Amino acid sequence: MSEIRAIIFDLGRVLVDVTFNPENLSFFGIKVSGNDMEQILASAFEDPLFRDYNTGRISTTEFFRAYCKNLRIHADFETFKQKWCSVFASIPEMEDLFWQVKKRFPVGLLSDTDPLHWHYCLQHFPFLQSVENPTLSFEIGALKPEKICYLKAAENVGFAPHECLFIDDRPENVQGAKNAGMSAILFKGSENLKKKFRQLGVLP
Repeated sequence: MSEIRAIIFDLGRVLVDVTFNPENLSFFGIKVSGNDMEQILASAFEDPLFRDYNTGRISTTEFFRAYCKNLRIHADFETFKQKWCSVFASIPEMEDLFWQVKKRFPVGLLSDTDPLHWHYCLQHFPFLQSVENPTLSFEIGALKPEKICYLKAAENVGFAPHECLFIDDRPENVQGAKNAGMSAILFKGSENLKKKFRQLGVLP
């Protein structure tokens, strides 16, 4: 393994939590059995409208109008925005771990996200503002596990892919990072990640 010189985090279900309940599942138009997050995320990212918004192909206004039309939702924009962003919650132990890592390494962010979600997270989880050059799908026009996502994330932290360690909660995204030349860890909770970091010398 190459020397690790930068750490790149995923956002949702790594640095901040993403949770769905029956109400917001219905609002998102997601129909899955139970509350299986992998099914929920797969359903969301298979939706062409979601993908267009997450890759910046359509604006927030265009997305809002198309979304409400497709799902026959009658809501003003502010109500829509509140519901759209209601899935996020803090993970205090991950914020603490983020700061521990940032004291020792340059830290980057690579996220499949949209402008509404990103600006909400910046406002409600201020520690994210310390990431100088986040790599966001709606800005680069691509979604993980496309190789360009990882190459751009490495460029944004100023190191070659083989010098970067990436953390994500989805196996296909971890494999995508490895295919792009990065080291990568599948996120299984903060304690497991701390253990992995110590094994790799990221933390003492």
